[in-house]
Amino acid sequence: MKEKRFFLSALVMLFFGLCLLFLYNKSISFEEDETLKKQMDALLLTLHNKIEETTHVSLASSVILAKSPHVIGCLQNQDRTQCLDYLLDIKNTMALSGVFENARLHLHTKEFKSFMRLWDYRNESNDDLSAFRHALEKVKATKRSIKGIEIGRNGMFMRAIAPVFNQEEYVGTIETVVDFKDMSRYFKKDGVELYVLMKNEYADIANASEYAPNLRLDNYTIVNQSTNGLHFIKSANFQGTGYMKMGDSYVLYTPIVDINGEYVGFFVLTWSESLSLASFKG
Repeated sequence: MKEKRFFLSALVMLFFGLCLLFLYNKSISFEEDETLKKQMDALLLTLHNKIEETTHVSLASSVILAKSPHVIGCLQNQDRTQCLDYLLDIKNTMALSGVFENARLHLHTKEFKSFMRLWDYRNESNDDLSAFRHALEKVKATKRSIKGIEIGRNGMFMRAIAPVFNQEEYVGTIETVVDFKDMSRYFKKDGVELYVLMKNEYADIANASEYAPNLRLDNYTIVNQSTNGLHFIKSANFQGTGYMKMGDSYVLYTPIVDINGEYVGFFVLTWSESLSLASFKG
């Protein structure tokens, strides 16, 4: 009888012990998941802040340049020579000072045509941008500057566009265009890879850019890297913001919404499971 009671007590204790162990493990797992989610939120906030910081400084650049007599004369008289040397000097100064080493400057006519791409100033084709550069229409309609991400002939960039006036007359726009290379380097130094994915349906717009075949996924094209580290999600079709674990790597993704409110691609951040994200505070 005593032996039965002993075994029964032992079984009850074992049962409660297993329950406590299970609850303890669940608690640890829950805490780890919550910590990971908080770190991912901080990572996304850092990404958002870096974009805001870049476009804010870019906008200041465009607004200041829009008031230059050289730029105003250029667009008013449709004469590139009135501002070419001036803008080349500005671009070189920006590069030397470490402000947007890869920044580009682009002038547009009031009819939404490309007037001068500073990085390709010998091209005088004045191609029509009205079919896809809808931010230019917004600037003309509101007479106010605008910033954000938009896809153009040369690809997906962060853009800051300011209206140019000759006294009260609207004569066109000037924009500062910045790629994602500096941002990629910022994340990479802490062990996180940033991939900027453009939906393949926009490839016809970005027809002045040649992307290597290895940068193409089934639904997207990588626009900010020279190598493809996303082969393991080649067929992915992302929806909303989320994350997944692939092997010993985490993949965090969030949509790219352009100036016009269109979903044009995704930001994807990847890192090793062993990496701590504690350095990202948002």
